[in-house]
Amino acid sequence: MAMEQIPGQAQPQHDGQHHHHEVVIGRASVSVAGHEVAAVDIAAEVVEPQIDEAQEEHETRAIGDFRLVALLVGAVLAGAIAATSPHDDAQSREYVLYVLIGALMGAAAGEAFGFGISRWREVNRIRKIALWRVLPMLVLVIGIAVGLMRLTPVVSATITPRGWALSLLAIIGALPVAATLSAIQLLTRRKLPGTVGTQLETLMWLRRTVSRMLSELGVLVLLVMAVNRAALEFGEKQDPIVVIFAGAIGSFVVGVMYVPAATTLRRRASTFVDRNFDLRTVPKGELIGAAEDLGKLEKLLGLDQTTFGDLKSGLVILTPFVVSALSTLLPKF
Repeated sequence: MAMEQIPGQAQPQHDGQHHHHEVVIGRASVSVAGHEVAAVDIAAEVVEPQIDEAQEEHETRAIGDFRLVALLVGAVLAGAIAATSPHDDAQSREYVLYVLIGALMGAAAGEAFGFGISRWREVNRIRKIALWRVLPMLVLVIGIAVGLMRLTPVVSATITPRGWALSLLAIIGALPVAATLSAIQLLTRRKLPGTVGTQLETLMWLRRTVSRMLSELGVLVLLVMAVNRAALEFGEKQDPIVVIFAGAIGSFVVGVMYVPAATTLRRRASTFVDRNFDLRTVPKGELIGAAEDLGKLEKLLGLDQTTFGDLKSGLVILTPFVVSALSTLLPKF
């Protein structure tokens, strides 16, 4: 009996959910006195998942619709809250500006809410993270934000109910982002699933996602400060230092959300590079090229940056204080 290897030949089949390919991997034969008297092909069935384009289109449309609804709901709620501010006819222009900026801040909070939920679902496709595991981060974020807001009377006379409501709306909008950042931290504590190529793709996606979430939070902090700045022009007079204080609170809370996830992700990326791209095994003649490729890879994974550098590039730390300082020093900023 002899076994003959022949090139694979695929015969596709379809069952509605998967594509089945029957691949011939060999041929078994029975010979008598050097003559083949019987033979049979040996085949293996390969099952490939089918991409349901209709379902994919439905999910994409649903995500887009949800984020639009979240944005509009946030804008309407914040605009309605800001519109309750007392004012007189002489302050109508400042009042309209305040309401518009409040609505814009609400829209940013709604967008952050929808964005965070979308990214949460995608992170959970990599590895399931139970919601209860991120609850400590959510409790910490709420506790720090509310605790620091209660210190506002130290720097100003009081914080109005509208100020509390708008601030809480911004916090609620940021919670899904905080949950997703915490999930990324938990995900990257362990080795990522899949092949080396799959792990690299996942690390690059996580890097982009974390950067985008930082940008979302940075915009939200700036708009919170803008609302506080607009409120100085009418109604109950507030100390201009409230704008700086709002920027300080927002920046600190964002740092609490971002730093653990970014630090853990950077550590996982560094470990991945050390394990899979060791220059010590590269021949001397190829060392320079390999070193250049390694540098490019480290740049893609953000290993050439620091966490504080990421915060600066995300305009979360420096920009709020620059803007708030200008708004305090320039009366008509």
